[in-house]
Amino acid sequence: MQNLLLTIALLGSSAAWAQQGMLTVSGFGTVDAAAFATKSQGRMMAMRAAQVDGQRQLAENIKGVELTGGTTVEEYEVTSDLVATRVRGLIKGAFVLEKTVNEEDDTLVAEIQMAICLDNRADVCKERETLQSIIAQIK
Repeated sequence: MQNLLLTIALLGSSAAWAQQGMLTVSGFGTVDAAAFATKSQGRMMAMRAAQVDGQRQLAENIKGVELTGGTTVEEYEVTSDLVATRVRGLIKGAFVLEKTVNEEDDTLVAEIQMAICLDNRADVCKERETLQSIIAQIK
């Protein structure tokens, strides 16, 4: 089980960080700058959206995605096509590597690079909980 989870995590991560023992993702969030009383408030909301997107991506990489779909056909013709995804998981030990917020066409765009340590090879992971240690606690 431990090897399976680590293999799945490595497959979904960027090559450079995976070599350092980390699974990394970039989360994105946008908000309309005019929708908030202050730009600071908008920036915080965009960053929160980016963080949640990053957490979702980490869960997708570790746990996988449940995919369901359906197609409606009437008189031999497709009238609608629906595809839905769902991910459920507990993200433990995730942290932010970098974050930026830019304004583009009156929209605040945030990007947050998040990571989970697979093992303690990387310097940033020396004092952090790793996926390896979390799995060992479960056993």
